[in-house]
Amino acid sequence: MVVIFGKTFILTYISLIIQIVGKSINNYNSSKYSYSQEGKLIMIPLDDVDKCYPLINERAQRFLSEQELKQYRSLPQNEVEHQLKLLLESPIAHFTVVNEVYFRARWAEVFEALQLGDDLTLLEVASGDADMVPQVMARTHPNSTYITANMNKSLTTSLLQKTLGLPLHMKVIEEDAAYLEKHLPSGSVDLIVFQHAVNDIIQAILCGQAGIDTIHTDWMETLPAMIKLLQQEVASGTLEVHAMQPFITLIHTLLKSLRTDGIIAMNHYMFQLDLDWGYPEDLFENIIPLTRRWLNGIQGCEEIFIPGFDRQWWIFLQKR
Repeated sequence: MVVIFGKTFILTYISLIIQIVGKSINNYNSSKYSYSQEGKLIMIPLDDVDKCYPLINERAQRFLSEQELKQYRSLPQNEVEHQLKLLLESPIAHFTVVNEVYFRARWAEVFEALQLGDDLTLLEVASGDADMVPQVMARTHPNSTYITANMNKSLTTSLLQKTLGLPLHMKVIEEDAAYLEKHLPSGSVDLIVFQHAVNDIIQAILCGQAGIDTIHTDWMETLPAMIKLLQQEVASGTLEVHAMQPFITLIHTLLKSLRTDGIIAMNHYMFQLDLDWGYPEDLFENIIPLTRRWLNGIQGCEEIFIPGFDRQWWIFLQKR
């Protein structure tokens, strides 16, 4: 079973601790970063373009809808390769059909590596209206169960519209994740997914503290205020004090619904827009190493490693 949580479900959690692989966020210094001639941050690549490009046409055929595939085929192959290289080697500046192919195929690789059964139940945390995971499930595990817990009404409506007609059992929990146990039996979930969700959870926690509404507002319209909060926390060195423990509490809550040997999978990537609006670069690039540090030694699960998935951008935790 797969369960998905909306971007705002964390609002009841009040504090968060942030340190990035032995380096406190309050020591953030953007001067250590390199930039391209276009002024874009040069980052650790998400993946190897030489590995991914030869497979992309077959993956487009498998993971895109008929309309999406028509759009994909309208692109010259040199443009496909160019867009893929940009996607993998720099913060994302544009939403393209090439992005959809890559990320859907990547999650399909996760499902395959974990050898998940046909009758999958998946929980996705902080999905908002992003439909990447259910689109993959519909193709790799049709008739399985996808559950989303989302408190933001407009995001829930948008997600349901995007996934209309997919061969999945869709369940929407319009309640805070703190009450998840009322809706999901213990051990009923096979896989819990954080698809580009850790940063959203941190932002929602800070918004909850600051009294900023993320339930009845547009997420993107609220994003500048979220970034301002992050800047203040980084500058004052208090982000760690205000965010880690609620995140750990969330993981403990989620583990109750996860079956023994079930997996929590988290990934991350960066958006150029967020950086342009002032998202602290050190924090944004190192969300996953930060999360790994927080969860080091957490009881009830341990980190496992899947070959080919860079530890800069992915974490896999297995329940024991």
